[in-house]
Amino acid sequence: MANYIDSPEYRYFVQKVKTFANINLENYKPWQIQRRLTFIMEQVGAKDYKAYADILASDKERLNQFIDWVTINVSEFYRDPLKFKELQAAVFPELLKHSKQLKIWSAGCSNGSEPYTLALMLEEVTPGVRHTIIGSDLDDRILQAAREGRYLEKDIRNVPRHLAQRFFKKSGNEVELSDEIKKRVTFKKQDLLKDRYEDGFDLILCRNVVIYFTNEAKDTIYRNFWASLKEHGIFFVGGAESILNARDLGFQVFRPFFYAKTPDVGGSHVRKAS
Repeated sequence: MANYIDSPEYRYFVQKVKTFANINLENYKPWQIQRRLTFIMEQVGAKDYKAYADILASDKERLNQFIDWVTINVSEFYRDPLKFKELQAAVFPELLKHSKQLKIWSAGCSNGSEPYTLALMLEEVTPGVRHTIIGSDLDDRILQAAREGRYLEKDIRNVPRHLAQRFFKKSGNEVELSDEIKKRVTFKKQDLLKDRYEDGFDLILCRNVVIYFTNEAKDTIYRNFWASLKEHGIFFVGGAESILNARDLGFQVFRPFFYAKTPDVGGSHVRKAS
């Protein structure tokens, strides 16, 4: 299939996806989206973008698969264990100097394993303290799965043994997270480029979520995160997402992949999503 970045066929596909999936592909890097689309279209036998758009419009299962693909619903507990050890050993203590009860947002939380990981970690760091942990995602189906808290055993392979034994129980071919931990996380649907952001966060995580977004879309999201953080807040990104223009966006490096809000920078260029 020919790969026309700005072809009428691709523009037609983008418009159709925006209409029936409420996803704006204009915010994604077109060459990366199209490269991956080539593979997925071959899997369903679509000869061109129009044919694939017609399939998505008429086949709910294929549409859900496409949404999962675009929103990158892949996650596990303690994903990137070394960085989460650093979060527990260095970042949480720093944040707890300023607030005994933290407010944390896991943006693009997928199946809930990331915000639940935070709840497990904080139970060790501050036993019995109820922090505010919010997980958000664009995909309604994955949010429902997150609320149910059922996972494959491979998804919890990085959970420390004592925590796995305490907070997970075997349920058929799956493991189920205890209600005690599930109650500590609130889930909500959020489009990072359209919806309004809450504020007052001590920590925001957005990891492996915006890697296919355009630089303009990323900067918009990062500026909104800046505005949502408290004065001493920390922003935690994925291992492939170093922010090269961090200073311009109002952040300074706290540790690799952890960025501290710079209080006197960024306010004039922040645009809250509405």
